[in-house]
Amino acid sequence: MKIDRRSFLKSTLITGGAAATLPLTSHSSGAQSNYGILDEVLKKPVLKRELFPDSVIIESLELLRDRSNCIYRVRSKDGAEGFSIGHPFIAKSSWPMVQHNLRNHFVGKDARDLDQLIFNAHERNIKRQGIPLCVQIAGIEFAILDMLGNIANKPAGQLIGDLLNPKVDIYLGTRLGDLRRSEPEASLELVRQDWEATKAKAIKIRAGAGDNLGQNNENAPRRTETLIRMTREMFGDEMVLMNDGNGTYDAAEAIRIGKILEEYNYYFWEEPVPWNWYEEQKQVEEALTIPMAGGEEEFNMHLFRYLIGNEVFQVIQPDTFYCGGMIRSMQVARMAEAAGLTITPHISGGGLGYVYMLQMVSVCPATSDYHEFKMFHTRDANGTVVPVESKAEPFESIDGVIKVPMGAGLGVTIDPDYIKTHKVETV
Repeated sequence: MKIDRRSFLKSTLITGGAAATLPLTSHSSGAQSNYGILDEVLKKPVLKRELFPDSVIIESLELLRDRSNCIYRVRSKDGAEGFSIGHPFIAKSSWPMVQHNLRNHFVGKDARDLDQLIFNAHERNIKRQGIPLCVQIAGIEFAILDMLGNIANKPAGQLIGDLLNPKVDIYLGTRLGDLRRSEPEASLELVRQDWEATKAKAIKIRAGAGDNLGQNNENAPRRTETLIRMTREMFGDEMVLMNDGNGTYDAAEAIRIGKILEEYNYYFWEEPVPWNWYEEQKQVEEALTIPMAGGEEEFNMHLFRYLIGNEVFQVIQPDTFYCGGMIRSMQVARMAEAAGLTITPHISGGGLGYVYMLQMVSVCPATSDYHEFKMFHTRDANGTVVPVESKAEPFESIDGVIKVPMGAGLGVTIDPDYIKTHKVETV
């Protein structure tokens, strides 16, 4: 049976445990969306301040550097400490922005005011807004949540929400380059190897050149159609399959490919047109029945409000780094829940992206059935595997399910010897 939007949303909201949703006026009806509902959602605090009866003053915020990689370290006046690993692609540019534009928003402040600190760091840097700024804010926030979790002896996720998903069903988002550069047979064999290692419950493949140009570029004629068909043939009718265009197509071609995906019963069609072509994306959404997914590159909360209020996507995918951290991602999730949509946070490859994803999904309302995973042994900006140990549950995928680490803070301990290879960044 084909997956259409109505059955998709019904099933994912039931499995995700979402609360009763509030109706929004449809964009296609020509009437304006009821943004008031979403605005009320955005006013609600995220961090559970009540967990911290006493002030937690941030005494220091440091960047530790080893060549292209950075580690964020925060310390409170009482000696509590928290760490996070920088984004694997943007870590090298961290120091100037943290030092000159962000440090003053956190040092000397009470970490219990984290919602407002994050808001100020983003909104009072209006001329610098974008993914590079949000990645630095996220790195700082992750370290602060790690510190606060250590103080409260709670996982970071449970500082911003109630435990809803102690286990996470994963979909494979691996082999991005191989799926596009190699012949379908060879690339799919690599995907099969990852599936054998994880037994993931779903698999995402990649369409087109993935160049975010919207020019319909393919690495070989009809390669995408071939890959769509061969993946279904290789993994069978019961496997849940998704497809990610990474902005390859214009609206007309995105619709044509989308109809092929519908024919082969794919689960969702992700980001077929360039990420910020929202008018064209809405045209694609209205022309198809397959659920549409996107939002991983978006960093503006007001635009998330538009995307959700007008149902440009049925599956919202904020990246916890690119969006500016877990608190802002939770605000997106709450809006999605109010609108009757679903969310599957995007995972940045490398670093500790999978750790942040697991903590986020553990408390995330309106979650989709499956969440992106790019394997455990991820590398930092230098290509070094980040050595971590779970403080509680071991990291493993059993039949495509991963237990969320329930230790304090981010739930992991970073190898102290690895941290020592990084030196405090100075002028």
